[in-house]
Amino acid sequence: MKYSNLGLSLALVGSLALGALAPSVAQAETNLKGFGMIAYWGEIPSTYGGQIPDGAYVVINPNSGALGITDDQIANYQGVIANIKAQGGKVLGYVPTGYDRNADDELERYNLMADNIKAYSQTLGDVDGYFFDEAAHDDASLSEEEKCEGTPEKWNEIRSLLSANGQCSSTVVWNAGWPGMNGCFVSAANSGEHVVMYEANYDNYKSASSWLDGSVQELATANNVSTWLLIHSADQGQMKDVLNSTAANYVYVTSMVYNSTLEWGGPIWNYTPTYWGNEDSDGTERACLNNLKNDLTCE
Repeated sequence: MKYSNLGLSLALVGSLALGALAPSVAQAETNLKGFGMIAYWGEIPSTYGGQIPDGAYVVINPNSGALGITDDQIANYQGVIANIKAQGGKVLGYVPTGYDRNADDELERYNLMADNIKAYSQTLGDVDGYFFDEAAHDDASLSEEEKCEGTPEKWNEIRSLLSANGQCSSTVVWNAGWPGMNGCFVSAANSGEHVVMYEANYDNYKSASSWLDGSVQELATANNVSTWLLIHSADQGQMKDVLNSTAANYVYVTSMVYNSTLEWGGPIWNYTPTYWGNEDSDGTERACLNNLKNDLTCE
């Protein structure tokens, strides 16, 4: 399963983030709404049973998108979608967007976006929206300013694809892995859309948290853009720290560890975190977030 590789090392992303916008002195008020979950847990519907909190956004990824899957896989993923929805979850289909100036395989992904949208809506069934990965207009030869400048046009093209396929009311989540210089990716989102504020390991998140939870979140709130925080390589104490301190709207923290020796980072999102639990288990991720949503403590 392809990991959501953003084309920049996590360490570099963290350093760019800190330098791109001055951190706000006062952290924005925490406004957790629920889970934005990357659930690449396989195609057996029962695997998802009892795992999905009500109202969670759940990203599924059959085959780095929804193309090239067999009839059996289609039937299985239809069962996965039905199971998630029966628990009150909202299903988002993973769509790699590729980079239109980059290597041949990325250009192929870029050109297959419309087919992927159709595969989710027409083959797998009733998904609630799409998680667009590799969302920046990105190439190894581009400067950060050029990536920012090219992103609005790219996103408008994707919005046009959604409209042409009758999906203009779908939930849209853009994942460029960080907000971009001066929050440019947040600014490129339309009102009502979602942006992944940060996808990184816990240490890099902490290095950039004052900026992310301050100026970036303030910009997103002003633009009516919902933010996601996807954190990996975190132990249970670090998970609690993220949930207690972040101003993001949707959060998912996992204990799965990024493997730097693998180009795709390893199976970070392929399993629930060791502290996933349920809403009644003290100290678990689900219980902590549920408590915070209800103005209780996460200890």
